[in-house]
Amino acid sequence: MASMTHPFDPDSLYQLDDDGNIRITNGNRVGIFTTEGIWISGDIKQADPQLCVWVGNNPDPATAFQRPGRSQKVD
Repeated sequence: MASMTHPFDPDSLYQLDDDGNIRITNGNRVGIFTTEGIWISGDIKQADPQLCVWVGNNPDPATAFQRPGRSQKVD
């Protein structure tokens, strides 16, 4: 699971969850956000949207280098 701590708030951990959302934990507090940083649920109601994008941007290695119209992986 992709994750990183916030550089200005090292107590806040941003993690990609199994549903493709960003789970932020800070102590006992938790918040769930979209990969654009939009609040879904939880005690934490604000997120760094750029960090949500970074953590959520995990392309599939099998298709990461494909171009539209190609059916094979480019090596």
